[in-house]
Amino acid sequence: MFFILTLLASFASAAISPRPIPRTSTRLFVDRGLFEGGSPVSANIEGIRFSRNPKDKSERWVIDFSDARTRQYQQLAPEFQVRFSPMETLRTPEGKSIWLSPPRLIISLNSIKGNYLNSPQLTKLLKKSKLVQNVRVYPPIEDGDRAIEFILKRNVLFEPHQPLQKEGRLVLDLKPKN
Repeated sequence: MFFILTLLASFASAAISPRPIPRTSTRLFVDRGLFEGGSPVSANIEGIRFSRNPKDKSERWVIDFSDARTRQYQQLAPEFQVRFSPMETLRTPEGKSIWLSPPRLIISLNSIKGNYLNSPQLTKLLKKSKLVQNVRVYPPIEDGDRAIEFILKRNVLFEPHQPLQKEGRLVLDLKPKN
């Protein structure tokens, strides 16, 4: 399954060159892109957090990392890529659109040693979200590489960033696309 997901994501992002992830929030939302960040270190996934801004209907999803040995929180993130895969539809001869696959944010992580995500807590967050339908955490492959997939309810604009002051976080700001 992971191989198929990676293969599909690579086809979708083949024409897009990776960009360094912004280090501060710019509030400039995009509808496509491939972003890279992090450091060549081993890390743990400590948790996923969520908040909603009712004013602009945006949502902030944060992935927290810790040091692989000491579990010191939010100091460094492993190397990662964030890719957006838009909704895929098929137009029938009658003019109807059929939804083939939902829009997704796919995060590839290198060298993850421990996964401390709390599934019941993540389920509660998903029930509150207006934009994210599901979060899939795929099992590790070689050397702890793994992927997290945010399956979206609709196409969104997004802004990923990795804060300078707390490098052990990956922030995904999502906003409905009109």
